[in-house]
Amino acid sequence: MRFQKTPSHYIQYLGLKTVCFGLRLLPYSWAVAAGRFATGSVRFVMPKRFKRTMYDIQRAFPDKSPKEVHEIALESWRNMGAILSEFIHLTAMKPQKFKQYVDIIGAEKMLDAQTKKTGGIIHIGHFTNWEAFGLAGAVWGVDKAVLAQRVDNPYVDEETNRLRNIFTGRTFYSNHEDKPFFASMRWLKKGKLLGILTDQNATSSEVWVRFMGRVAAFSPITALLAIKMQVPVFPVQVVRKMGKIVCIVHDPLMPPKEFSQESMRQFTKVLVGCYEDWLKENPASWLWAHNRWKREAEGERYLKEHPNEA
Repeated sequence: MRFQKTPSHYIQYLGLKTVCFGLRLLPYSWAVAAGRFATGSVRFVMPKRFKRTMYDIQRAFPDKSPKEVHEIALESWRNMGAILSEFIHLTAMKPQKFKQYVDIIGAEKMLDAQTKKTGGIIHIGHFTNWEAFGLAGAVWGVDKAVLAQRVDNPYVDEETNRLRNIFTGRTFYSNHEDKPFFASMRWLKKGKLLGILTDQNATSSEVWVRFMGRVAAFSPITALLAIKMQVPVFPVQVVRKMGKIVCIVHDPLMPPKEFSQESMRQFTKVLVGCYEDWLKENPASWLWAHNRWKREAEGERYLKEHPNEA
């Protein structure tokens, strides 16, 4: 049964802890290099998944050569190892040292909303190192929660959640919590900030949106909460510049005044547009290993039957 602890879960957890311990023994830059090498090499162990990554990139960027597609795919996979290594080191740092490796541009926008108790939703995707931004928000004084999916391995999930909130914060689980939508509403009602990643394949209550030219299932949760609670949405882009992880807080997007299925769909499309812009700007920064268009055929059928939503 999902989320129940088993001996195999504990063995996996011990293996992960051993890897993390080894990475922390290395200097920061060495650990990042080791992580990049490790996940880049995994493509030889998972050739079908890597081939799928290249297929999706080629579909999104038909003008790119096979060599360019391979380079984007490889860099994206290497980035997964960098994320782990950076996360492990950053969670062990004091705030002053942390700021040597991570910066936030526009943090005052979130802090102002927090001070005025207007609340807001942080719109962020699986770009560069999204986990670093979660930590940085707390270091900069943002009292935030995140809406996340629970990992199947309970030991790994508990440890990940502990590290995510090591500088303060909390987590609402979208797939294993009693009414997470209402917990999120109560949080926003207090004038606080809630972080949501919606660039994953939605399995239910989806909004069908064309993303990079192909139909994908998006969760409407960000648009729904923003409209219902009338709170701003802060798009947050994460990039690497001059050896630092830089989190850019863009100007807030205000939701439609009135709720309807159509206004929710249209605002979801606006939010998806942020992801498209970031992806086109730096294709390798996104988590291409995730099968984002898993339900493409289903979505195409739906939009054909509902042309008003296309």
